[in-house]
Amino acid sequence: MLKKLTGLALVGAIVLTVPIAAFAENEQGAAAAAPTSKSTKPVKQLLQDKAQIFGISTDGKTSEQIKAELKALNAAKHTEQLNKAAAKLGISTDGKTAEQLKTDIQAAVQVKLREKATKLGVSADGKTNKELRAALKAAVLPKLQEKATKLGVTTDGKTNKEVRTELQAAALTKLQDKATKAGVATEGKTAKEIRAALKASKESKRAEAVNKKTAKLGISTEGKTSEQVFAEIESALKAKWEKQAQK
Repeated sequence: MLKKLTGLALVGAIVLTVPIAAFAENEQGAAAAAPTSKSTKPVKQLLQDKAQIFGISTDGKTSEQIKAELKALNAAKHTEQLNKAAAKLGISTDGKTAEQLKTDIQAAVQVKLREKATKLGVSADGKTNKELRAALKAAVLPKLQEKATKLGVTTDGKTNKEVRTELQAAALTKLQDKATKAGVATEGKTAKEIRAALKASKESKRAEAVNKKTAKLGISTEGKTSEQVFAEIESALKAKWEKQAQK
């Protein structure tokens, strides 16, 4: 639940993100602050500096041309962000403008936020996505605190994000300890990779135990499913116990 809420917050942030640079506003601001000292750069120099940051060549170009290229780059990056958010939410982007896509994403996010609100017992009536996120954040806090207490993580004066970060670190340490005890290497592995390794180790040990049991009971496992093997083991053990009971 906590991970899903974080994901929705990120998607919402992408949708509401102001384009990378408000180039027109930058130029107006620069013009308003007309050179009053030797350290103040002219408008074209500011644009050239910005273009250089984004890898745009300015040789022989006017301020208008540079500004146009910056705006085009800005629009492309904004569209890329919208496409990523749409893909995450399973929304088709075919033939849609940036505004249409933004509207669709906001609607999809609202549906998911309302679903989370229902699960957490939070009223969504009349709330905007932003207000709903705030209400969900408040509802999740007690759960975070409860989990933090179990893992020995203090929450005093910390934001939800800070608590989550410490919880992840504490959970990883606990997982590494568990893996070490099970003889599973953890160096360079993520929590997900360690869990997968622990699962594989557990299944391997289980298979080894089953093989020993079937060998002891004289049961063949060739061409049989796990369910069939377990059924035969159970049947053989039952017969063995009944035979012992009769003695």
